[in-house]
This record gives sequence, structure tokens and C-alpha cells, in this order.
Amino acid sequence: MIIGSMSLWESQAAFEHKIIVSAIEELNAILKPNAAAGCFEIKGDQLYATIMEFDTKPMQEQLAEKHEKYIDVHYLIEGEETIGWSALRDDAAAAKPYDSEQDYVLYEPSADELLLQLKPGMYAVFFPNDIHRPGMGQQTKIKKAVVKIHVDLFTS
Repeated sequence: MIIGSMSLWESQAAFEHKIIVSAIEELNAILKPNAAAGCFEIKGDQLYATIMEFDTKPMQEQLAEKHEKYIDVHYLIEGEETIGWSALRDDAAAAKPYDSEQDYVLYEPSADELLLQLKPGMYAVFFPNDIHRPGMGQQTKIKKAVVKIHVDLFTS
């Protein structure tokens, strides 16, 4: 997991993997014209972004998730969001088994979950071994973007 702020991106980008740099730079280009909600193809199903607006949920109503095929970059545009994070453990029991079509498995939150407080301009990168629980808060509207990066891009 990586957490950062776009205000520091220029100095931070030199230390990130080139695929993550590319994804965040593509996201910045999409966001420049104040993009509306929707899906934005960048590199087919290998790299794309979705901008969404929704009301956050109370913590007790949100399950955690992880992905096998994609790395997520969550970027908060408006509002405040809490995202839970925990590392995948061998004893983690799925609340809902892996859905290969949607690329996710759901988990109950772990006892050692860390809560990340995202404010506008912040991003978090979640890898396949990161269990994350996005979309939590005080039932307020947020606007965010999620960039999906296919893991194959890291091996090509």
C-alpha cells in the first residue's frame, strides 16, 4: 500500500514504479477538465479510470475487498473518506469467495485494520496483497476516482 498527496507528486514520482507514475499522470489529465462521473479508457482493460460520486457508508456496513488481477489507485476529489487497510494473512477467511468476473473477494474487517483518512487531493495505492475497505465515512457525498492497473503491466 502506498499513500500520498498530489501536492507532493512532483517530488514523489521519481520513487514510484513507472506504471504507477503513468497511471497517476493519466488520471491527472482526465481530472483537468473537471471530469464528470463515468469510465475513462486509458489502455483498454489494462488501465482505466472510473470517476464516481456516492454517499459514504458507516463502518459497520462496509466489507473489505481485495483484487487478484488489478492494482487500485484511489484518489479523493471531493469530501472526506475513510479507507480501512490490512495485509493479507494466511488465516484470512473470505466473507464472499473470489468472483473472477468482477475481480474481488470480500472479507470481514480484520482486528488489526488501519484506518486511513483521505482528504481531497490524497491517493492510496492498493496491491493484490492489500485488503482494503473503501467508501466509509459520516454518510456524506464524496467524489473519487479509482484507476485500475492490470498486474500484467508490471511484467511487460
